[in-house]
Amino acid sequence: MKQTILICVKQLDKEAELAKKELINWAESKKISVWDVTSSDEKLSDKKAKDIILGIAIGGDGTFLTLVRKLSNKELFPLIGVNLGSLGFITEVDRAEMLKVIEQALKGKLKEEKRPVLEVEVYRKKKKVTSGCIFNDAVITKNIDTTMLRFDVSVGGDFLHHVRADGYIVSTPTGSTAYALSAGGPMIHPEVSALELVPICSHSLSSRPILVPLLSKIMIEMKEPRGKASLVYDGQFSFDLEQGDVLKIFHHEKWLRLLHAPQQKWSEALRKKLGM
Repeated sequence: MKQTILICVKQLDKEAELAKKELINWAESKKISVWDVTSSDEKLSDKKAKDIILGIAIGGDGTFLTLVRKLSNKELFPLIGVNLGSLGFITEVDRAEMLKVIEQALKGKLKEEKRPVLEVEVYRKKKKVTSGCIFNDAVITKNIDTTMLRFDVSVGGDFLHHVRADGYIVSTPTGSTAYALSAGGPMIHPEVSALELVPICSHSLSSRPILVPLLSKIMIEMKEPRGKASLVYDGQFSFDLEQGDVLKIFHHEKWLRLLHAPQQKWSEALRKKLGM
């Protein structure tokens, strides 16, 4: 049966479209099918994905997160990110190296790394009202007309602290170089099995970023919000929160498979992206 590569590209971007055309021409010469899911909002089921051998995001980290969101099962096949922007920690492959790296991937010459995925559930009056998977972070954030948010945070069933802040971030190691970093959290090496809890603009000097074990179950109970609040998944999807809502965040049973070129090192990425 013919092998298939799944692609998702940055929309309305000329360079991304040129890269896509180059990839499609190359794949055709190798007798490999290309399935472009850029414009599709449909979740890719296990049945539909059975012939896919590789997933490729062409754009930036946002494009990569869009591709991840489209996958029902994050473990079925490995993913590669081709970076067209200036700051991308997940999309590591340079545009000029795209075809070379993809060919190495198909020959099994790239290092595969499993990255954690989190499950988030929201309960309202003890009834689950929404759920989803996150690869980078789950963010509670206030709306523009809200003065402050109040919520209680528990870890592994034990009360941790009461928070008064503009928001709160629960991040994977992958997401530690995204919003969590901007909010003052530490950068976490991908091989560290931890979750990062980061208050956003805390109204208390004692409220600081905290690292907890990866398998910890996080529970956040929304208190009087003094306005409107939202839960944002990976910067891609938003859900309105209400007073009394309870958020449960825990490690998903599936892991995401990410491919790296042998020469790509996390420390080198930090120096290149952050000018360290």
